[in-house]
Amino acid sequence: MLGKFEDLIEKASKMGLKAYFLKAGDIPIENRIALKCAYGCRGYGKRLSCPPHIMSIDEFRKVIEEYSSALLLVDEYDTTGIKDVLEAWPGLRKDSFHKMFELEQEAFREGFTFAHLLRPGSCNECEVCNLEKCVKPEMRRFAPEAVGINVQKAMEGAGLVLEFCKPEKTACLGILLLE
Repeated sequence: MLGKFEDLIEKASKMGLKAYFLKAGDIPIENRIALKCAYGCRGYGKRLSCPPHIMSIDEFRKVIEEYSSALLLVDEYDTTGIKDVLEAWPGLRKDSFHKMFELEQEAFREGFTFAHLLRPGSCNECEVCNLEKCVKPEMRRFAPEAVGINVQKAMEGAGLVLEFCKPEKTACLGILLLE
């Protein structure tokens, strides 16, 4: 079943990422996820890669129909020695994003011409986002949750459990759409 995806999964592993194959049509997209962005995230509207500056959930539903496959990417960190995980979170997700972005570029080189990464967390490439025009458009990616993906259900579909409030273990999650 994996065939052409095995090379990418192996490359992900060499980068320290765990990769799990998903059928794009099985990725759960729910309108209620937007509540977490609009009414639960202090970064809402502060980045061009976040709602309301990105495509709507309904627009994303149409886009994902054009994909057949995806890789769920997990980058786990042992955070037992970190006093404040929330303070460390921006650096962790930035490091994870760079690895996942490199994998997206590799997927493109391997013939997945429409490879597109949904990044862990909101973009934090710039300290303060220029809301007029992105200064790093080649790296601008949005998080799965920003377009309604229920990451917890996606993980369950891959046989994984998303654990919350575990300060000793922090996971950064991304989804690499492939076609």
